[in-house]
Amino acid sequence: MSVSRRARSSGFTLIELMMVVAILGILAAIAVPRYISYVYKSKTTEAIGFLAEIKARQESYRADFGQYCNVSGTLSNTSWNPSGTPSNVPQAWDTASTIGKNWTQLGATPPGGRVLFRYLTVAGAPGSNPSGSGWSSDLGYNGSDFWFVSRAQGDLNGDGVVVNIESYSAASGLYIDQPSGWQ
Repeated sequence: MSVSRRARSSGFTLIELMMVVAILGILAAIAVPRYISYVYKSKTTEAIGFLAEIKARQESYRADFGQYCNVSGTLSNTSWNPSGTPSNVPQAWDTASTIGKNWTQLGATPPGGRVLFRYLTVAGAPGSNPSGSGWSSDLGYNGSDFWFVSRAQGDLNGDGVVVNIESYSAASGLYIDQPSGWQ
């Protein structure tokens, strides 16, 4: 005689499905913050690239004219380009106003004409102090040479938290004022 076996029904049990959901939840909890951090860092590539271009243009300007180009005024009374508050929506680069023309004189224009950050670059003569940036104390500026400070400011996700990225004439690196929670 043959023993008949009942055919097993196809499909998943409730416990198997709950285990899959739990595993997916754990993976999502790990992956989402890392993905958000990756997106923020990818948005900063615009600022890092354009600050590098500003630095190169400033050095070229100094080679031609003996000083750096003061595009934006002073650190305490600055004119940004674009002038609007940073947001996570690209803004048009201003070429028509006085500030826009100063940027043209420096020869620095971001590619595409629309930016996620707003920019400034301030320059000074020997003996003047780049106060307001923390540069003179942080990097040991002694006032004996021409200087410039360039800054990019942006709100990477529209939450009102602003990140500042700075470049200095005497420094080879960048300073990033990192908002809390951003890694």
